[in-house]
Amino acid sequence: MSHLPWHSLSLNPLAAFGILLTLGVIGGQIANRAGRLPAITGYVLTGLIIGPASLHLLNQPLLSAADLFVNLALGLALFESGRRVDLHWLRVERTLLLTTLCYCLAVFAALCALLLQGGLGGQASSMMAALGMATSPIVILEMLRETRAEGQVSERLTTATALSSLLSVIVFAIALSSAHLQNQHSTEDAILSPAWLILGSSLLGLLAGLLAIALNRWLGSQQRQRQTVLLFGLIALLVGLSVMLNALPSLALLVFGLATRNLHGGHTVSEPGLLSGSHFFFVAFFVAAGAQLAPQALASHWPLALAYLLLRSAIPMLCWWLLAPQNCLSRQRGLWLGLALNPLSGGSAMLLGMSTLALGADASAFSGTMMAVFVISELTGPLLTRLALHRAGDIPSED
Repeated sequence: MSHLPWHSLSLNPLAAFGILLTLGVIGGQIANRAGRLPAITGYVLTGLIIGPASLHLLNQPLLSAADLFVNLALGLALFESGRRVDLHWLRVERTLLLTTLCYCLAVFAALCALLLQGGLGGQASSMMAALGMATSPIVILEMLRETRAEGQVSERLTTATALSSLLSVIVFAIALSSAHLQNQHSTEDAILSPAWLILGSSLLGLLAGLLAIALNRWLGSQQRQRQTVLLFGLIALLVGLSVMLNALPSLALLVFGLATRNLHGGHTVSEPGLLSGSHFFFVAFFVAAGAQLAPQALASHWPLALAYLLLRSAIPMLCWWLLAPQNCLSRQRGLWLGLALNPLSGGSAMLLGMSTLALGADASAFSGTMMAVFVISELTGPLLTRLALHRAGDIPSED
Protein backbone atom coordinates (compact mmCIF):
# COMPACT_ATOMS: atom_id res chain seq x y z
CA MET A 1 0.00 0.00 0.00
CA SER A 2 2.95 2.34 0.57
CA HIS A 3 3.61 2.40 -3.18
CA LEU A 4 0.23 3.83 -4.16
CA PRO A 5 0.83 6.93 -6.34
CA TRP A 6 -1.25 9.37 -4.35
CA HIS A 7 0.88 8.87 -1.23
CA SER A 8 3.64 10.94 -2.80
CA LEU A 9 1.59 13.39 -4.82
CA SER A 10 2.96 16.90 -5.23
CA LEU A 11 1.85 19.68 -7.50
CA ASN A 12 3.79 20.22 -10.70
CA PRO A 13 4.12 23.60 -12.51
CA LEU A 14 1.20 22.85 -14.85
CA ALA A 15 -1.08 22.02 -11.92
CA ALA A 16 0.13 25.17 -10.17
CA PHE A 17 -0.76 27.20 -13.26
CA GLY A 18 -4.22 25.63 -13.24
CA ILE A 19 -4.67 26.59 -9.59
CA LEU A 20 -3.53 30.16 -10.30
CA LEU A 21 -6.11 30.49 -13.08
CA THR A 22 -9.04 28.69 -11.44
CA LEU A 23 -8.83 30.18 -7.97
CA GLY A 24 -7.81 33.54 -9.41
CA VAL A 25 -10.96 33.83 -11.51
CA ILE A 26 -13.11 32.77 -8.54
CA GLY A 27 -11.39 35.27 -6.23
CA GLY A 28 -11.64 38.06 -8.79
CA GLN A 29 -15.36 37.46 -9.27
CA ILE A 30 -16.03 37.36 -5.52
CA ALA A 31 -14.14 40.63 -5.03
CA ASN A 32 -16.03 42.25 -7.88
CA ARG A 33 -19.50 41.07 -6.81
CA ALA A 34 -19.26 41.19 -3.03
CA GLY A 35 -16.90 44.08 -2.43
CA ARG A 36 -17.23 46.08 -5.67
CA LEU A 37 -13.44 45.80 -5.88
CA PRO A 38 -11.40 45.55 -9.10
CA ALA A 39 -10.89 41.96 -10.23
CA ILE A 40 -7.13 42.55 -9.95
CA THR A 41 -7.49 43.07 -6.20
CA GLY A 42 -9.35 39.75 -5.97
CA TYR A 43 -6.58 38.00 -7.88
CA VAL A 44 -3.90 39.41 -5.55
CA LEU A 45 -5.89 38.56 -2.40
CA THR A 46 -6.42 35.02 -3.69
CA GLY A 47 -2.68 34.62 -4.15
CA LEU A 48 -2.03 36.00 -0.68
CA ILE A 49 -4.47 33.47 0.83
CA ILE A 50 -3.14 30.37 -1.01
CA GLY A 51 0.52 31.37 -0.91
CA PRO A 52 3.33 30.64 1.58
CA ALA A 53 2.23 33.47 3.90
CA SER A 54 -1.17 31.84 4.57
CA LEU A 55 -2.58 28.43 3.53
CA HIS A 56 0.65 27.37 1.82
CA LEU A 57 -1.25 25.66 -0.99
CA LEU A 58 1.48 26.99 -3.27
CA ASN A 59 5.01 26.88 -1.86
CA GLN A 60 8.04 28.85 -3.00
CA PRO A 61 9.47 26.12 -5.30
CA LEU A 62 6.14 25.91 -7.15
CA LEU A 63 5.95 29.68 -7.46
CA SER A 64 9.49 29.69 -8.83
CA ALA A 65 8.50 27.01 -11.35
CA ALA A 66 5.49 29.13 -12.37
CA ASP A 67 7.85 32.01 -13.23
CA LEU A 68 7.59 30.93 -16.87
CA PHE A 69 3.94 32.00 -17.00
CA VAL A 70 4.54 35.11 -14.88
CA ASN A 71 7.38 36.30 -17.10
CA LEU A 72 5.31 35.68 -20.22
CA ALA A 73 2.48 37.79 -18.76
CA LEU A 74 4.86 40.60 -17.97
CA GLY A 75 6.41 40.29 -21.41
CA LEU A 76 3.03 40.57 -23.11
CA ALA A 77 2.13 43.63 -21.03
CA LEU A 78 5.45 45.38 -21.64
CA PHE A 79 5.26 44.70 -25.37
CA GLU A 80 1.73 46.09 -25.56
CA SER A 81 2.74 49.09 -23.46
CA GLY A 82 5.57 49.85 -25.88
CA ARG A 83 3.14 49.51 -28.78
CA ARG A 84 1.00 52.27 -27.27
CA VAL A 85 3.80 54.86 -27.66
CA ASP A 86 3.55 56.72 -30.96
CA LEU A 87 6.77 58.71 -31.41
CA HIS A 88 5.25 60.74 -34.25
CA TRP A 89 2.45 61.84 -31.92
CA LEU A 90 5.00 62.66 -29.19
CA ARG A 91 6.78 65.03 -31.57
CA VAL A 92 3.57 67.05 -31.63
CA GLU A 93 2.70 66.46 -27.95
CA ARG A 94 6.18 67.26 -26.61
CA THR A 95 4.72 68.49 -23.35
CA LEU A 96 3.58 64.93 -22.54
CA LEU A 97 7.15 63.71 -22.84
CA LEU A 98 8.47 66.65 -20.80
CA THR A 99 5.81 66.20 -18.11
CA THR A 100 6.65 62.50 -17.76
CA LEU A 101 10.36 63.28 -17.56
CA CYS A 102 9.67 66.01 -14.99
CA TYR A 103 7.61 63.90 -12.61
CA CYS A 104 9.90 60.85 -12.93
CA LEU A 105 13.01 62.82 -12.03
CA ALA A 106 11.15 64.58 -9.21
CA VAL A 107 9.99 61.20 -7.85
CA PHE A 108 13.54 59.83 -8.04
CA ALA A 109 15.05 62.80 -6.19
CA ALA A 110 12.34 62.90 -3.51
CA LEU A 111 12.44 59.14 -2.87
CA CYS A 112 16.23 59.17 -2.64
CA ALA A 113 16.08 61.88 0.00
CA LEU A 114 13.34 60.06 1.93
CA LEU A 115 15.13 56.70 1.91
CA LEU A 116 18.45 58.22 2.95
CA GLN A 117 16.65 59.96 5.80
CA GLY A 118 15.01 56.61 6.66
CA GLY A 119 18.39 54.95 7.18
CA LEU A 120 19.01 53.15 3.88
CA GLY A 121 22.41 53.43 2.24
CA GLY A 122 23.02 55.54 -0.83
CA GLN A 123 23.11 52.63 -3.30
CA ALA A 124 19.98 50.97 -1.89
CA SER A 125 18.18 54.33 -1.89
CA SER A 126 19.05 55.09 -5.51
CA MET A 127 17.94 51.67 -6.75
CA MET A 128 14.71 51.75 -4.76
CA ALA A 129 14.01 55.28 -5.98
CA ALA A 130 14.62 54.16 -9.57
CA LEU A 131 12.07 51.37 -9.16
CA GLY A 132 9.60 53.93 -7.81
CA MET A 133 9.71 55.94 -11.02
CA ALA A 134 7.82 53.30 -13.03
CA THR A 135 4.09 52.64 -13.22
CA SER A 136 2.97 49.06 -13.78
CA PRO A 137 2.03 48.45 -17.44
CA ILE A 138 0.24 45.20 -16.62
CA VAL A 139 -2.01 46.82 -13.99
CA ILE A 140 -2.83 49.81 -16.21
CA LEU A 141 -3.62 47.67 -19.27
CA GLU A 142 -5.76 45.26 -17.26
CA MET A 143 -7.66 48.11 -15.59
CA LEU A 144 -8.33 49.72 -18.97
CA ARG A 145 -9.59 46.38 -20.30
CA GLU A 146 -11.74 45.66 -17.23
CA THR A 147 -13.32 49.12 -17.06
CA ARG A 148 -13.40 49.72 -20.85
CA ALA A 149 -11.97 53.17 -20.12
CA GLU A 150 -11.35 55.49 -23.05
CA GLY A 151 -10.54 59.18 -23.33
CA GLN A 152 -7.84 61.79 -23.01
CA VAL A 153 -6.70 60.60 -19.58
CA SER A 154 -6.53 56.93 -20.60
CA GLU A 155 -4.59 57.74 -23.77
CA ARG A 156 -2.01 59.81 -21.92
CA LEU A 157 -1.91 57.30 -19.07
CA THR A 158 -0.72 54.45 -21.31
CA THR A 159 1.97 56.60 -22.92
CA ALA A 160 3.21 57.97 -19.57
CA THR A 161 3.28 54.41 -18.18
CA ALA A 162 5.53 53.15 -20.99
CA LEU A 163 7.82 56.18 -20.84
CA SER A 164 8.16 55.98 -17.05
CA SER A 165 9.05 52.29 -17.32
CA LEU A 166 11.75 53.09 -19.88
CA LEU A 167 13.24 55.84 -17.70
CA SER A 168 13.06 53.63 -14.63
CA VAL A 169 15.05 50.71 -16.07
CA ILE A 170 17.70 53.04 -17.49
CA VAL A 171 18.21 54.83 -14.15
CA PHE A 172 18.14 51.46 -12.35
CA ALA A 173 20.91 50.11 -14.60
CA ILE A 174 23.09 53.15 -13.80
CA ALA A 175 22.37 52.80 -10.06
CA LEU A 176 23.20 49.08 -10.24
CA SER A 177 26.57 49.77 -11.84
CA SER A 178 27.31 52.34 -9.14
CA ALA A 179 26.54 49.72 -6.49
CA HIS A 180 28.94 47.27 -8.16
CA LEU A 181 31.67 49.91 -8.12
CA GLN A 182 30.96 50.84 -4.50
CA ASN A 183 31.24 47.19 -3.44
CA GLN A 184 34.77 46.93 -4.88
CA HIS A 185 33.92 45.36 -8.20
CA SER A 186 36.28 46.32 -11.00
CA THR A 187 35.89 49.68 -12.72
CA GLU A 188 35.66 47.85 -16.04
CA ASP A 189 32.69 45.80 -14.78
CA ALA A 190 31.02 48.92 -13.41
CA ILE A 191 31.26 50.62 -16.83
CA LEU A 192 30.40 47.60 -18.98
CA SER A 193 27.50 46.49 -16.78
CA PRO A 194 25.18 49.47 -17.44
CA ALA A 195 26.33 49.64 -21.06
CA TRP A 196 25.25 46.05 -21.61
CA LEU A 197 22.06 46.37 -19.54
CA ILE A 198 20.93 49.46 -21.47
CA LEU A 199 22.44 49.09 -24.93
CA GLY A 200 22.37 45.29 -25.08
CA SER A 201 18.74 45.10 -23.95
CA SER A 202 17.74 47.85 -26.38
CA LEU A 203 19.54 46.10 -29.22
CA LEU A 204 17.77 42.81 -28.48
CA GLY A 205 14.40 44.61 -28.55
CA LEU A 206 15.24 46.43 -31.77
CA LEU A 207 16.36 43.23 -33.52
CA ALA A 208 13.16 41.49 -32.39
CA GLY A 209 11.13 44.38 -33.81
CA LEU A 210 12.90 44.25 -37.17
CA LEU A 211 12.47 40.48 -37.31
CA ALA A 212 8.75 40.73 -36.45
CA ILE A 213 8.17 43.30 -39.21
CA ALA A 214 10.08 41.24 -41.81
CA LEU A 215 8.36 37.96 -40.93
CA ASN A 216 4.89 39.55 -40.85
CA ARG A 217 5.48 40.97 -44.31
CA TRP A 218 6.57 37.52 -45.50
CA LEU A 219 3.49 35.83 -43.99
CA GLY A 220 1.12 38.37 -45.54
CA SER A 221 -1.95 40.13 -44.19
CA GLN A 222 -4.20 37.08 -44.64
CA GLN A 223 -2.31 34.99 -42.09
CA ARG A 224 -3.52 36.68 -38.89
CA GLN A 225 -3.52 33.53 -36.78
CA ARG A 226 0.02 32.65 -37.81
CA GLN A 227 1.08 36.26 -37.15
CA THR A 228 -0.34 35.98 -33.64
CA VAL A 229 1.56 32.75 -32.97
CA LEU A 230 4.72 34.33 -34.40
CA LEU A 231 4.41 37.40 -32.19
CA PHE A 232 3.84 35.29 -29.09
CA GLY A 233 6.87 33.18 -30.00
CA LEU A 234 9.08 36.25 -30.43
CA ILE A 235 7.97 37.66 -27.07
CA ALA A 236 8.73 34.34 -25.34
CA LEU A 237 12.08 34.13 -27.15
CA LEU A 238 13.00 37.67 -26.17
CA VAL A 239 12.18 37.05 -22.50
CA GLY A 240 14.28 33.87 -22.54
CA LEU A 241 17.23 35.43 -24.35
CA SER A 242 17.25 38.46 -22.06
CA VAL A 243 17.45 36.22 -19.00
CA MET A 244 20.13 34.01 -20.59
CA LEU A 245 22.27 37.00 -21.58
CA ASN A 246 21.82 38.84 -18.24
CA ALA A 247 20.04 41.71 -19.98
CA LEU A 248 16.92 43.56 -18.81
CA PRO A 249 13.79 41.80 -20.16
CA SER A 250 11.61 44.79 -19.32
CA LEU A 251 13.73 47.20 -21.40
CA ALA A 252 14.06 44.75 -24.30
CA LEU A 253 10.30 44.19 -24.48
CA LEU A 254 9.45 47.88 -24.27
CA VAL A 255 11.86 48.59 -27.12
CA PHE A 256 10.35 45.65 -29.05
CA GLY A 257 6.91 47.19 -28.75
CA LEU A 258 8.20 50.65 -29.61
CA ALA A 259 9.99 49.31 -32.69
CA THR A 260 6.96 47.49 -34.09
CA ARG A 261 4.85 50.62 -33.65
CA ASN A 262 7.25 53.22 -35.01
CA LEU A 263 9.62 51.61 -37.52
CA HIS A 264 8.82 51.60 -41.23
CA GLY A 265 6.49 48.69 -41.95
CA GLY A 266 5.40 48.37 -38.33
CA HIS A 267 1.76 48.54 -39.41
CA THR A 268 2.12 44.93 -40.62
CA VAL A 269 2.41 43.77 -37.00
CA SER A 270 -1.08 43.24 -35.60
CA GLU A 271 -1.58 42.13 -32.01
CA PRO A 272 -5.38 41.90 -31.34
CA GLY A 273 -5.36 38.08 -31.41
CA LEU A 274 -2.41 37.98 -29.06
CA LEU A 275 -3.93 40.44 -26.60
CA SER A 276 -7.27 38.64 -26.44
CA GLY A 277 -5.47 35.53 -25.19
CA SER A 278 -3.10 37.32 -22.83
CA HIS A 279 -5.74 37.59 -20.10
CA PHE A 280 -4.95 33.98 -19.09
CA PHE A 281 -1.40 34.95 -18.27
CA PHE A 282 -2.44 38.23 -16.65
CA VAL A 283 -4.67 36.39 -14.13
CA ALA A 284 -1.82 33.99 -13.30
CA PHE A 285 0.56 36.95 -12.91
CA PHE A 286 -1.58 38.75 -10.33
CA VAL A 287 -2.33 35.60 -8.29
CA ALA A 288 1.38 34.71 -8.28
CA ALA A 289 2.23 38.30 -7.29
CA GLY A 290 -0.15 38.01 -4.34
CA ALA A 291 1.34 34.65 -3.33
CA GLN A 292 4.83 36.20 -3.28
CA LEU A 293 3.79 38.89 -0.79
CA ALA A 294 5.08 38.66 2.77
CA PRO A 295 2.80 40.80 5.00
CA GLN A 296 5.14 40.31 7.98
CA ALA A 297 7.48 42.83 6.35
CA LEU A 298 4.97 45.53 7.33
CA ALA A 299 5.70 44.99 11.02
CA SER A 300 9.06 46.73 10.89
CA HIS A 301 9.00 48.61 7.59
CA TRP A 302 5.49 50.06 7.25
CA PRO A 303 6.28 53.69 8.21
CA LEU A 304 8.98 54.07 5.55
CA ALA A 305 6.98 52.08 2.98
CA LEU A 306 3.88 54.22 3.54
CA ALA A 307 5.87 57.45 3.27
CA TYR A 308 7.49 56.11 0.07
CA LEU A 309 4.10 55.40 -1.53
CA LEU A 310 2.49 58.66 -0.41
CA LEU A 311 5.38 60.69 -1.82
CA ARG A 312 5.35 58.61 -5.00
CA SER A 313 1.63 59.36 -5.45
CA ALA A 314 1.71 63.04 -4.53
CA ILE A 315 4.47 64.13 -6.92
CA PRO A 316 2.84 62.87 -10.18
CA MET A 317 -0.46 64.38 -9.07
CA LEU A 318 1.21 67.74 -8.44
CA CYS A 319 3.18 67.69 -11.71
CA TRP A 320 0.19 66.73 -13.84
CA TRP A 321 -2.02 69.28 -12.04
CA LEU A 322 0.49 72.06 -12.70
CA LEU A 323 1.09 71.12 -16.35
CA ALA A 324 -2.45 70.02 -17.23
CA PRO A 325 -3.25 73.05 -19.45
CA GLN A 326 -0.08 72.47 -21.47
CA ASN A 327 -1.23 68.86 -21.99
CA CYS A 328 -4.69 69.95 -23.19
CA LEU A 329 -6.33 68.76 -19.97
CA SER A 330 -8.31 70.49 -17.28
CA ARG A 331 -6.45 70.78 -13.99
CA GLN A 332 -8.89 68.34 -12.39
CA ARG A 333 -8.22 65.73 -15.08
CA GLY A 334 -4.50 66.32 -14.70
CA LEU A 335 -4.83 65.57 -10.99
CA TRP A 336 -6.69 62.31 -11.68
CA LEU A 337 -4.13 61.29 -14.29
CA GLY A 338 -1.38 61.69 -11.71
CA LEU A 339 -3.32 59.47 -9.29
CA ALA A 340 -3.94 56.84 -11.98
CA LEU A 341 -0.16 56.37 -12.29
CA ASN A 342 -0.10 54.93 -8.76
CA PRO A 343 0.46 51.15 -9.28
CA LEU A 344 4.07 50.13 -8.80
CA SER A 345 5.65 48.40 -11.78
CA GLY A 346 5.30 44.63 -11.92
CA GLY A 347 8.72 44.53 -13.57
CA SER A 348 10.28 45.70 -10.31
CA ALA A 349 10.09 42.19 -8.87
CA MET A 350 12.32 40.93 -11.70
CA LEU A 351 15.00 43.45 -10.72
CA LEU A 352 15.05 42.70 -6.98
CA GLY A 353 17.41 39.77 -7.39
CA MET A 354 19.96 41.94 -9.21
CA SER A 355 19.63 44.56 -6.48
CA THR A 356 20.19 42.24 -3.53
CA LEU A 357 23.26 40.65 -5.13
CA ALA A 358 24.85 44.04 -5.71
CA LEU A 359 24.01 45.66 -2.36
CA GLY A 360 25.78 43.34 0.07
CA ALA A 361 25.11 44.45 3.67
CA ASP A 362 22.24 46.76 2.67
CA ALA A 363 20.37 43.96 0.89
CA SER A 364 18.27 42.96 3.92
CA ALA A 365 16.94 46.46 4.64
CA PHE A 366 16.35 47.04 0.93
CA SER A 367 14.39 43.83 0.37
CA GLY A 368 12.35 44.24 3.57
CA THR A 369 11.34 47.81 2.76
CA MET A 370 10.60 46.93 -0.86
CA MET A 371 8.41 43.99 0.20
CA ALA A 372 6.42 46.26 2.53
CA VAL A 373 5.96 48.68 -0.38
CA PHE A 374 4.73 45.85 -2.60
CA VAL A 375 2.22 44.62 0.00
CA ILE A 376 0.55 48.03 0.22
CA SER A 377 0.84 48.90 -3.47
CA GLU A 378 -0.50 45.60 -4.84
CA LEU A 379 -3.69 46.01 -2.80
CA THR A 380 -4.29 49.75 -3.18
CA GLY A 381 -2.86 50.57 -6.62
CA PRO A 382 -5.67 49.11 -8.77
CA LEU A 383 -8.31 50.73 -6.55
CA LEU A 384 -6.73 54.16 -6.93
CA THR A 385 -6.37 53.77 -10.70
CA ARG A 386 -10.02 52.79 -11.09
CA LEU A 387 -11.11 55.69 -8.88
CA ALA A 388 -9.00 58.12 -10.94
CA LEU A 389 -10.34 56.87 -14.28
CA HIS A 390 -13.90 57.06 -12.97
CA ARG A 391 -13.50 60.61 -11.64
CA ALA A 392 -11.82 61.66 -14.90
CA GLY A 393 -14.90 60.48 -16.80
CA ASP A 394 -13.07 57.89 -18.92
CA ILE A 395 -15.09 54.91 -17.64
CA PRO A 396 -18.43 54.58 -19.48
CA SER A 397 -21.52 54.61 -17.26
CA GLU A 398 -23.32 51.31 -16.82
CA ASP A 399 -26.70 51.13 -18.51
